[in-house]
Amino acid sequence: MKKYFGSLLAFAMVAMLSVSLSSCKSDDGIEEGATILGQWIHEDGVGDADVLLFSGSSLTQGNVTYTEFDDDDDPKIKTSTFTFDPKTCILKMPGFTYRDVKVVSLSATKLKLKYFPDDDDTTTFSRKPE
Repeated sequence: MKKYFGSLLAFAMVAMLSVSLSSCKSDDGIEEGATILGQWIHEDGVGDADVLLFSGSSLTQGNVTYTEFDDDDDPKIKTSTFTFDPKTCILKMPGFTYRDVKVVSLSATKLKLKYFPDDDDTTTFSRKPE
């Protein structure tokens, strides 16, 4: 009975470890070689736009500028630092939001974020051509 319990315990530990080590690269569409650095634009079709500009010497941390364009107001510009963990798909921008932002997908041309700029929505940004 002891031997059976030990084997069952070992199997359960291996199963839990394999679940906890999964990364977002294969699960959530992080394209191989894609970078968050660059300028990203979201236009809503009624004259409003959100622009994110990620810069830095590292693919996982640096500075970010957020510009919000409204039809009837002057652009609102904010700056912050950012950190991005491609293993967990968590983007932190403490100057813009108190919560972690989930990178749902990242490719050479598209960036899909959950919880930014709206707290409960998913927003798709397109890379601005250089």
